[in-house]
Amino acid sequence: MVCPVCGEALELEGYEVGDLVDCEACGAVLRLLSDGGLEVVVPPGGEKEPLWGLEAYGDGEEAVLRFSDGTLEEEEVRVAKVELAEALRRLEEGVGDEAPEEAEDEPNQEPDYLTVHVEAEPGPLVLRRIVYRGAPDLLEFTLPSGSVYEFPFREALALLCPVVG
Repeated sequence: MVCPVCGEALELEGYEVGDLVDCEACGAVLRLLSDGGLEVVVPPGGEKEPLWGLEAYGDGEEAVLRFSDGTLEEEEVRVAKVELAEALRRLEEGVGDEAPEEAEDEPNQEPDYLTVHVEAEPGPLVLRRIVYRGAPDLLEFTLPSGSVYEFPFREALALLCPVVG
């Protein structure tokens, strides 16, 4: 098996499905999939701490997003990789399902946001990019359960883009 990032040959003897594999050549962290393939979990140069509260990995044509608020309860959502990739691309380009909305009447007093809806299992997933002047933008997920999770937009993109390809 070779690293999907740099093409370096990897020795996978003793590894099981779901195990993480470090590519010594490029520094990527990879996950061994049930079909024998490898997916990029952390791209080269991404040695920083994982994004707390959000885990993502690929499972065939689906991306599995696992959300946690620090309790023992985790929420999992499955979404087609193609649909999630398109939603992220649209949010990055500033094109939501609806025109950008300003949360309040006064300009620049409250955040502006873009919204994209994605079909997921077990129900619809809403992604919102929240932009507040002078602060980092956020990516907000509203899960089918009604739970809401927020993450720094660029960090969330860095985590999700390798999963969706």
